[in-house]
Amino acid sequence: RSSDLFPSHDTRGEITIGGAVRRLRKEVTGLQQARFAQMCKLSLRALRQLELDESNPTVQTLNSVFNPFGMQVGIVPKTSR
Repeated sequence: RSSDLFPSHDTRGEITIGGAVRRLRKEVTGLQQARFAQMCKLSLRALRQLELDESNPTVQTLNSVFNPFGMQVGIVPKTSR
């Protein structure tokens, strides 16, 4: 299962929020956690917990993390599969 190989993915192979944040931070910005946390006005601990899917972040926190990538959290219609 992909979730065994990639802990940031769920059982359907979809990336988790924490996994998405970590991937964007590393692959797009190349920043270390401390610098990225500072940029997003988060504590290092909060960012670490978010990236490890060990927190329940608020929409405001998620938006502060996704904003540097031109994204925000929202509700979108469900697509049929």
